[in-house]
Amino acid sequence: KRRSIPYAGSLFALVIGLFACAPRVVEMSPKEGSPGTTVSLSMEYLVGWPRVEIGGRMMDYRQLKLLGLNPDSRELPGEKLAWIEDKILQFRIPDDLPAGEYLVTIHDDKGPPGDRVYAFLEATAYLIFPPVWPFVFRSNETKVVLRVLPP
Repeated sequence: KRRSIPYAGSLFALVIGLFACAPRVVEMSPKEGSPGTTVSLSMEYLVGWPRVEIGGRMMDYRQLKLLGLNPDSRELPGEKLAWIEDKILQFRIPDDLPAGEYLVTIHDDKGPPGDRVYAFLEATAYLIFPPVWPFVFRSNETKVVLRVLPP
């Protein structure tokens, strides 16, 4: 029985470590808006190439804007910000989205859009380096609720 306690503690620490590094929305502004409104999500642990899904529509990395959360990284181009953990993700509410309440899913992909080879090679490299495992074996998405107002 004494041997099971360290194993249980290790398992608990592993589970906490895996989920602690999942992308997380710290602040959302605005929480509601008409189609065409730009929504800003202050994010933690968003490391990679984000996609946003809302109302059955998918916006990939090229349709989004990334800003550094830290003022020193505010002016970096989006490609460089992909690898900075904490950032602001901006997207526009689609023009043809009817009024209502929507679940917005932010996906955190491991490679540039459509490049499966890059994603595979990157994930393989991460597996070789254990300190980054919490970022590899984690949830790759987070969700927020957005209310779309009539135009």
